[in-house]
Amino acid sequence: MKVSQLPPGRLLRVAPEDSLAQVAREMRRHDSDSVAVMTDESLVGIITERDLVRAIADGINPQEATAAQVMTRDPATVTPDEDVSVVALKMMSRGVRHLPVVDEEGRPIGLVSARNLVAVLDRASS
Repeated sequence: MKVSQLPPGRLLRVAPEDSLAQVAREMRRHDSDSVAVMTDESLVGIITERDLVRAIADGINPQEATAAQVMTRDPATVTPDEDVSVVALKMMSRGVRHLPVVDEEGRPIGLVSARNLVAVLDRASS
């Protein structure tokens, strides 16, 4: 099965200069566990719930810190034509649970989460 055959994962976007508090509010409002950090149409990073927890635990003030300070820069990505088993291996080898899906020009068009992959791979093995 290819990534393009998965239910489309919504990719919420924030700007590098947005405060972590703003990022958290956006994630809550949209019930999202990750956000793409974008400059214009370019993906420059990703922030997950795990990143927010780490930042707060490290004493970073979410009102003052920006997305750029906490984001994972230049995150790994996948394309719609990649096989989901390869994507699962990519996630495991990198220790991540979210990967942005990008088009031929490298523009983000969606998101694949480990939760999506587990559901699909579980159905395939049944």
